[in-house]
Amino acid sequence: MNLLQSPKLIPIRAVSGLFISDRFGASSAKNLEGHGIVRILSVLQPHEKWRPRNSLDAGTHMEVERSPGGANLAVKTIEIDDDPLVDILQYLEEACDWIEAGLGRESDCGGYVAGNQPQPGVLVHCRQGISRSGAFVVAFLMRKFKVSYSAALTLARESRTEICPNSGFEKQLRVWEFCQYNVFRDDDKQEDKHKVRSKKQSYKTWLAERDNLLQRGEEDVNRARFSSLASMAARFGRRRQEEAPGEQAKGTNEDEGRKNVEQKQRKESWERVQKMEQDWNERLIRGQVHAEGDDIKGPKE
Repeated sequence: MNLLQSPKLIPIRAVSGLFISDRFGASSAKNLEGHGIVRILSVLQPHEKWRPRNSLDAGTHMEVERSPGGANLAVKTIEIDDDPLVDILQYLEEACDWIEAGLGRESDCGGYVAGNQPQPGVLVHCRQGISRSGAFVVAFLMRKFKVSYSAALTLARESRTEICPNSGFEKQLRVWEFCQYNVFRDDDKQEDKHKVRSKKQSYKTWLAERDNLLQRGEEDVNRARFSSLASMAARFGRRRQEEAPGEQAKGTNEDEGRKNVEQKQRKESWERVQKMEQDWNERLIRGQVHAEGDDIKGPKE
């Protein structure tokens, strides 16, 4: 698996016009023009800006720029860290709506009309095109096709095998699934933009667990973040094994022993991740016992 390839945009095969990339692919005017990109969802920390800003509507966090080709390019920035404790659930609905609107047959500039112009493109990117952008692409696929997290992740990886949301994002995407792709109550969606929307019980449960961890102190927080990194490394290792079953081992007996130890450690790490996932799902289900009707049953895989 080579993560140091030439910058490029990866099309998501399941959705025509949807792309994912790292920040280098997103900064290439040739890439953007070549794929007809009209919207970019940029999921980066404030200091990781993908390109200089020309204008910014601070109220909506929307950037509108002039591309080299002369067409307006709308950029929506979600400024978050690749941190398992970051709340991405608060952004998913708006981000999915924005992606869906960009994939419509008519672009923001009126330059695309059904029947005589190509599909307008929407790019989702973060720093490496792995965890943050991967999480938002998976969330969009989940909602669009009404499928589980696992099914949507499989769909996304058919296009980019490196997609791997961190363990905290994964938990939240399972909450997204359990809440049927909307973590807020529908009855107060558009009543008042300044009103705090009421959250579904599963979302409240996740927030309570996250906040409880943050209150326990820096040591516990760092342990959780390290665990997330370890689980991601384990998942990468497991996928590497799956993708190269025919690789022949080379080297001395000492090398063989070292590889066997590493393989065992990866397997144990993966089993720990699976156990954590099972424990989380059990807690989530128990929390739903007291939830209201629209938050009790999630979609089936």
